[in-house]
Amino acid sequence: MKASELITRKSPIVIKVGSPVMEAIKLMADNNVGLVVIVDSPENKKVLGVISERDVIRALAKGIDISKATVEQVGTMGNIVSVKYYDYITTVARLMNERQVRHVVVIDDDNRVVSVISIRDLLKEKEVIDSLARLRPHPPVRE
Repeated sequence: MKASELITRKSPIVIKVGSPVMEAIKLMADNNVGLVVIVDSPENKKVLGVISERDVIRALAKGIDISKATVEQVGTMGNIVSVKYYDYITTVARLMNERQVRHVVVIDDDNRVVSVISIRDLLKEKEVIDSLARLRPHPPVRE
C-alpha cells in the first residue's frame, strides 16, 4: 500500500509562513487535526515547516507569548519528516517510529504538500497493521 492510498483529506491544512500562531491553533481546532503545514503560499504549497500541538505546548512551557509569535518562531522549520506520495506505508510507519512523531507530511516531487498522514490514519487500516506485523520479528513464545 502506498502513502497516496492513505490520504483521507482532500486538501491539506496549510498556513502561510509569517502567520500568527493563534491562527494555526484555530485551524487545528476547526479541522480536528494536530498539525498544520507551514507553506510559502497557500497557492504554491511549497513546504517550509510544520506546527503541531506539541510545538505549541513546548513554546508555552518556555514562556513564549504565543499571542505575539509567528508560526515559524514556534513550529519546526526545515528538517521535517516527509515522504513522497508514492512511498510505501511501511516507510511512513518506520519514519514515525524512528523520529518519534505522530504526523508525516506527504509531498510531491516539487516539495509541495499533498497531505499529512497521522498515526491515527495508519492504525485505521487493517492492511497497514498486517503489513507492519509481518515486518516486525516476533519474540519466541514462552511456555
